[in-house]
Amino acid sequence: MTAMACFRLQEAVFAALAAATSLSALVTGVYDEAPTGASYPYAAMGGTNLQPNDLKDRDGASISFDIILWSKEPSQLEVKELMAEVDRVLDKAALGVVGYSLVSLRLQSAAVTRQWNEDGSLYRGRLTYAALVYAS
Repeated sequence: MTAMACFRLQEAVFAALAAATSLSALVTGVYDEAPTGASYPYAAMGGTNLQPNDLKDRDGASISFDIILWSKEPSQLEVKELMAEVDRVLDKAALGVVGYSLVSLRLQSAAVTRQWNEDGSLYRGRLTYAALVYAS
């Protein structure tokens, strides 16, 4: 049951990000897994970790997950703007997690990394969130 919580939370987060017109104005897409050749900048779901957090009478889970932002701009400013917008969207979203009650969702950490590829450099922003959910 707890693995399903991870799936349902990702559905809700993805739907909130994909529906946010403010974010859509800044990125070329929001992806679970970006397609080969996706245009920059874009947002993608990253890794997920889950720990069971059951109560006596209900299944629960502590879930951490990453949202990854990619930018090809020559400075960190664009990726940081994207990170701020994703955080604003998730902070204001009333996420409906099917079959679960979302008790909390908070930003745990944020980081920007410069990466090199054959075309030059990219900036990768990573937002890590922590969520606590219990079965409804």
